[in-house]
Amino acid sequence: MDPEDWAVSFDTEMKILIVSFWFPPSNVVGAIRVGKLARYLDRRGHDLRVLTADIGGDRSLPLEIPEEQVIYTNYENHEDWLTTVVRPFLRRPAIALGARGELSPVDGGTSSKSAWESLRRHYYGLLHIPDLRRNWIKTAIPAGRQLMKEWKPDIIFASAPPITGLIISTRLSRAFDVPWIADFRDLWVDSPYYDEPGWRRCVDVVLERSIVRSAAALVTVSPNWAEQLGRRYGETAEVVLNGYAEEDFPQPVPQVRQGEVLTIRYTGSIYPGFRDPSAIFAAIGLLPDSLRNRVMVEFFGDAGDEVRALAAKHGIRDRIVVSPPVPYRRALELQMKADILLLLQWSDKRDEGNLPDKIFEYLYARRPILLIGYEHGVAARLIRERGAGLVSNAPERIRDQLQAWIEDKKADRLNRLDASVSQGLSREDQFRKLEHVFVKVLSQRHGATQA
Repeated sequence: MDPEDWAVSFDTEMKILIVSFWFPPSNVVGAIRVGKLARYLDRRGHDLRVLTADIGGDRSLPLEIPEEQVIYTNYENHEDWLTTVVRPFLRRPAIALGARGELSPVDGGTSSKSAWESLRRHYYGLLHIPDLRRNWIKTAIPAGRQLMKEWKPDIIFASAPPITGLIISTRLSRAFDVPWIADFRDLWVDSPYYDEPGWRRCVDVVLERSIVRSAAALVTVSPNWAEQLGRRYGETAEVVLNGYAEEDFPQPVPQVRQGEVLTIRYTGSIYPGFRDPSAIFAAIGLLPDSLRNRVMVEFFGDAGDEVRALAAKHGIRDRIVVSPPVPYRRALELQMKADILLLLQWSDKRDEGNLPDKIFEYLYARRPILLIGYEHGVAARLIRERGAGLVSNAPERIRDQLQAWIEDKKADRLNRLDASVSQGLSREDQFRKLEHVFVKVLSQRHGATQA
């Protein structure tokens, strides 16, 4: 059979193994993409299995495939013996690292703290290769081997981070001669947030190169990141955006609350200096007294103390509300009922390729977006190109836009954005591209074996 004809026939059903540390019901960002992919592939009629970790925390994310198709393996963190051993010494008035690296007494507490942080940084850098979740290898590989002895997939799809999942996939791929695909939801050594000790970068570059070369295809979630992977390794990376899942949003569309107060909402984490709401707080502080009380910023997340402190610094503590994190679908409902949606990113060129899940949810919610972050990145371009809101870090410009939105709210003109803002960005649109990548890999492999 011709490889192209074979590919068409094989497209009807594939046996696919997904390897991902994060998977529903764990309610973390990393679990959403792979959970939705599993749902898509299962409903497309493919024979699917998922290898993942059984980990605690918030477990409110819906599992949308039969539970018997998911292999949850035990996971335990490394025992942190260093902290246990050293902490009693650090309680003494003056302990630090001597010239040869041994613990020795010195004057004052600052030096001991600095030396301890340095020691711990290098210790964890050595212990956590390739990352914090490396201990998962102990249970995931035996579970994967047992599964593949009884049910051998046609292809393995591994999503990272954590990078440990890619290592597990390379070993299973090699043991059973099954092609595998590496999905980079975030970059590894080229990540703008990479902060390992200098010597670790050399190790990680070698390890990443080995992993990339063993993969049959590379996938990532941003065109900028695809270019970076291509420049580093000379490999073409396919772009499969995160997208939104229409079925997760409430139907019918909930109505936005009427009134004169402009409600701005943010559902996510806060990282001062990286995802930082200071610009909007400063902008609210610049509003005339008559308008300041007509704005409320609501945060649903896990950084309440930091947000309150920043708001107090700008003198607008009474204009914010901080609530605990909410389940995923409740967050989507809150987004649809907001007047304005706040998107926070790092205002640094190194973050220009970041295209988070949340931007696609916001676009489907069709509420105006305020992006504070790098103004020339791919997320900023998407918002501008689709006429979906304002991108700015300038408090004066944000203030002016707030004034316009306040007036639109009062006049009942703050309508939903046109449906075109989310066109082509659904998860189904994106996963259809990924399905074609699967077929291409298997078609090429079949052609190679026939040659």
